[in-house]
Amino acid sequence: MAASARVETAPSPGIAGIVRDRLRPRVAAIDAGAYPADILHAFGAAGAYAPHADGSGRGLLAAIGAMAEVGETCLSTAFCMWCQDALVWYLARSGEAGAQRHLEALAAGTALGGTGLSNPMKAFSGIEPLALRGEREGAGYRVRGRLPWVSNLAPGHRFAGIFSLPDGRRVMGLFEAGSEAVAIAANARFVALEGTGTVTVMIRDAYLPDTDVIAHDAAAFVPGIRNGFVLLQTGMGLGLARGVAALMREDVRGRTQAAHLPLGPETIEARARALQERVTIAAQTHEATDRATFLETLRLRLDVSWLALEAAQSAMLQFGARGYLEGAEPFRRLREAQFVAIVTPSVKHLTEELARGA
Repeated sequence: MAASARVETAPSPGIAGIVRDRLRPRVAAIDAGAYPADILHAFGAAGAYAPHADGSGRGLLAAIGAMAEVGETCLSTAFCMWCQDALVWYLARSGEAGAQRHLEALAAGTALGGTGLSNPMKAFSGIEPLALRGEREGAGYRVRGRLPWVSNLAPGHRFAGIFSLPDGRRVMGLFEAGSEAVAIAANARFVALEGTGTVTVMIRDAYLPDTDVIAHDAAAFVPGIRNGFVLLQTGMGLGLARGVAALMREDVRGRTQAAHLPLGPETIEARARALQERVTIAAQTHEATDRATFLETLRLRLDVSWLALEAAQSAMLQFGARGYLEGAEPFRRLREAQFVAIVTPSVKHLTEELARGA
C-alpha cells in the first residue's frame, strides 16, 4: 500500500525542478514576506492545480502529492498551493455554469486565488457567526462584511465567500479582490508564513451577479466538498514532516549526538507513510456526506498536525542552540508546523468536533 500510494501522489519532474531551481534559493525571502507569485504560476504551468479538477479521489491524491513535494522545502508556498487547490475544488464541484468559466484559468495557474472559507467552516460548526451578509438584488446579490484573514490574495485574485440572507439561507460566491467594493489590506505581521498574501478583506456593498455564484444553497453544497477541503491540507503537514526528517538526516554530527531522542527521522518517515496510506484510502470516499466519514477525515487531519508539530520539535531538540539562532532552518520549520496546527480547521477546532462525536 505505501509504495503504491507514493506512486499515485508523486509530483511531476517539472514541480521538483521548480522547487530545486527557483523555490529553494528564495525560501528565506518568502519567510520574510516575499509573496512568490511567479513560482505559484510556474507550479500551475507544471500541472500542480489541475489533477483534482475532475473531482476524483485520484486527482485529490495527485494534488496532495504536489503540495507535499513543495512543503518539504517551504510551507508558505505549499499553503498558497492549498489555497489555490481549495478554490479549484469548489469550482470543480459546483453545478453552476457561471462558476465553471473561472475554473480553467485557476486550474492552470494563470489566475491565482484564495479559499475564503475559514470563517464559514467555523460558522458551520457553531464556533463563530458568519461574517458576510447579503440580500437578493436583481440577477444577483448585494454583499457586505469583513473577513479578517484570507490568503493567496492580491489585487485581481479571486476568492470564495459564503454569506447569509435575511431568511437564513446561505450562498457561496466568487469575489474579485482589490476593488473599492472588495478592498484588501495587510494590517498585521505574522511570526510565520508572512509571504502568503494573507490580508483582511472588506466587502462594502459589493454586487455579486448570479454568474459568479458557486452555490445558491451553500448549506447543501458544503458537505460535498468538505472532505476534499480537509484532505488537501494533509499535503502541507506530510510535506513538512518529510522535509524535517531530511533536515535531521543531513545534520550528521547532530544526528549522532541525538541518537537517543525519542523521535528520529526513521520514525517520522514511518509515521508519514502510515498517514499517507490513510489519506489514500480516505480520498476514495471523499464524496460521502455522512458525519461519520467527515469525523474520520478530521481525525486524519489531526494526526497529520501532531506529526508536523512533533517532527519540528524533534529537529529543534537535535540542533539545540544551532536551531535557536535567528534564521535557523529548524526554527523556521517549527514556526511552520505551528501554523499547520492553527490553520482552519485548527487543532482546537478538530478536537472540539471529534469530542462532539456523531
